[in-house]
Amino acid sequence: MFDASTLFWLQHCIVIFFMTFLHEDAAILAAAFSRVEHGMPLVYAYSSVYLGIVTGDILIYGLGHLAQKNKWLRAKIIGPKIEKTRLWLENHLIRVLILCRITPGLLFPTFVACGWFKIPFGRFALVSILSGAIYSSVVLTVIILFGDLVLKHFDYWAWILLLAIIVALAIWNTFKSRKEAPAEQSTGDAPPSFIKILKSYMPARKNKHIGMPSLDGVKRMVSFAERLPNGLFYIPVGLRWLLLAIRYRSLTLPTVSNPNIETGGFWGESKSDIMMQVGDEQQPWIAEFVTLHRNGMGAQSDLGTALSLMEDKGLSFPIVVKPDIGWQGYGVRLVEDSSNLHQYISAYPLGEKMVLQRPIPHDGEAGIFYVRLPGEKQGRILSVTLRYFPYVYGDGVSTLRDLIKNSPRTKMRADYFLGEKSEHTGFEKHYLDIIPAEGELIRLSFIGSIRVGGLYRDASHLITPELTKRFNDIALSMPEFYFGRFDIRFESTELLKAGTGFSIIEINGAGSEAISAWDPEVSIFKLYRELFEAQSLLFKVSALNRSRGYKPMGLWAFLKAAKRQNKLIESYPPAG
Repeated sequence: MFDASTLFWLQHCIVIFFMTFLHEDAAILAAAFSRVEHGMPLVYAYSSVYLGIVTGDILIYGLGHLAQKNKWLRAKIIGPKIEKTRLWLENHLIRVLILCRITPGLLFPTFVACGWFKIPFGRFALVSILSGAIYSSVVLTVIILFGDLVLKHFDYWAWILLLAIIVALAIWNTFKSRKEAPAEQSTGDAPPSFIKILKSYMPARKNKHIGMPSLDGVKRMVSFAERLPNGLFYIPVGLRWLLLAIRYRSLTLPTVSNPNIETGGFWGESKSDIMMQVGDEQQPWIAEFVTLHRNGMGAQSDLGTALSLMEDKGLSFPIVVKPDIGWQGYGVRLVEDSSNLHQYISAYPLGEKMVLQRPIPHDGEAGIFYVRLPGEKQGRILSVTLRYFPYVYGDGVSTLRDLIKNSPRTKMRADYFLGEKSEHTGFEKHYLDIIPAEGELIRLSFIGSIRVGGLYRDASHLITPELTKRFNDIALSMPEFYFGRFDIRFESTELLKAGTGFSIIEINGAGSEAISAWDPEVSIFKLYRELFEAQSLLFKVSALNRSRGYKPMGLWAFLKAAKRQNKLIESYPPAG
């Protein structure tokens, strides 16, 4: 039936086919080796790898499905990783199935979870067939081409080295997976729900965002851009940065946009130092705060210092506590009493500074994006963005848990509220089991960042001469401040238009975005246009400052500041 040559290659195909069940990358390497070193026909190399990958995916899916009825199998393969995958699959099935293909350690638990949670087999198989085809084709082609051009000049040693690398990575990923396996969480030391704290100092909400425009007429609650992975969405922004860097002859030019702020306020800057730059006559617009530097003497000693600082400033509980170097609300929490402040301090990294700030008892929150060219006395407000905290409305039937899972907006980030994210406190179980009354508004997070489901709305119609003058005066009182965003809490939009009734809770520099672009009703094209406009202004302001003698920081120092900030973010206590 088959000649000797065909039979020989079919034997190779069978070995490679079954090798994919053990390790896909090792099977691809074996197929590439057979092609480069022994001339295996391409159709055999690709087919054996591809069929093995798809068959393996289906078998893993089947294991998860079979575990529903087999206790022994369920005990062996269903664990915390599988359980944590459920929300990802419900909200981002296609994205997760594609990403786990290229992310070490995720494929097996993810595909088992698909079977365990009864993800429709047709959808699973279709994604497996397509992603398997792309992955096997791309990786195998790259290795074959690389082998043809380079590897065979080093004889078999190169293949042995590649195999050793694959084995080492497999062992490392296994070790890392075990090391990072989450321990069972104790709820005894969990911080209290911020809902309880909010009620102690905020007025009755009456089932709406007080002082904010109604959201009843909003047709779209989730923007197209929010559904895209950040890495994909920011590719055009990064490319345009490179084009502007070429035009202005500096990759780090924006670090002189605000010369008196570290990195211009792009990242790694001290939030408290920036607020302290506001002149004395404009300081009443800043929400009062104190800073605490963890001195390594112990959490109890630091707590005593914090309480003393609060007393001197006239601050009392509840208090907002947050990192001095922060981003998107990481580590920001509303703290009820000294016991919970002690808990926060204990979890905070030694040697770092935190901010304790008076909470503003208003629902209204906004970002005021401000730009002024060096040499000018009059700046302008580029945009005003209203920030609505994450919320759901009760229906009198569903539990809070179900409301979170079923809301078009909150289901995308349900793991934040259900206690499945280490960087967020989430709700206690007894809160998740309550059934809110019909029409009752439940606030899901103290912070309103888009990272945790905050809704942003373009409110540029609120820009008035009075508001512009107010923030221009504040910005002018700061030495060399030209580009940034003032994050504020306000009582009502009417008062805000009059340039009053607000308090500044944070000031951001060059890293600010025109966050109005994240309004779900703003098209993706307008979003990029606004981001690009802000980028152009950032480079223009920075170029003018460079011409005045300010020197951009070096690329290495710039990246080092980013690395430090990212490392700090990972070490902060959970946000609330």
